[in-house]
Amino acid sequence: MTQRLLRTMTDADRTGVADIGYSSWLANRLYQEWFDPAVEARARSWLQDWVKDPKCDVVVCVLDGEAVGWGARDNYEEPGGGPPLDYVSDLWVRPDTQGRGIGSAILNELMDRMRAEGLKRARIEVAQANLRALDLYVRQGFRETWRGVKMSETLGLPLPRILLERPL
Repeated sequence: MTQRLLRTMTDADRTGVADIGYSSWLANRLYQEWFDPAVEARARSWLQDWVKDPKCDVVVCVLDGEAVGWGARDNYEEPGGGPPLDYVSDLWVRPDTQGRGIGSAILNELMDRMRAEGLKRARIEVAQANLRALDLYVRQGFRETWRGVKMSETLGLPLPRILLERPL
C-alpha cells in the first residue's frame, strides 16, 4: 500500500525539491524558446538558488518515503514579503508520478493552510499553453481573472500567463 505524506519542506528536501522542479519543467516545456540551453541553465540555476531560502511556505508530497512533488504559497503582491500567503506560486510533480492525484493533494493542502489563516481567496498563475495544469485548477474551482503576457525574470523571456482565483 502506498503511503502519501504532505509536510512542510525540510533542509533535507532542498536538493530533491530543486530536482523535481527542474525535471518537471524539462518534461513539460511548452514553448520553443524553453529548449534553448541558456534558458534551461537559468531555470536550473534559479531552482537551485531558490531552495536555499524560499521565503514562503513550501509543501512537499512524499510517497513511500520519497519526495515526488511540491508546491509553494507566497504573497501575490509582494513575493517573499510575508503574509498574506494567498498565492500558489509553484506546483511541481515529478514526471513519472504525474496523473496520480499528487498535484491535487498539494494544492488542497496549500488551500487548507490558507483557510486556517482566515484568507478569503486563493490565486494561481499558469502558462497559457499549460492546458493540463489549467484543467486541474479549473476542476479545483479556480476561475480566470486575467490573461496577458508577463516577463519571466527566471527564464528571461516574456511568458503568456493566466491568473486564476477561487474563494476559500
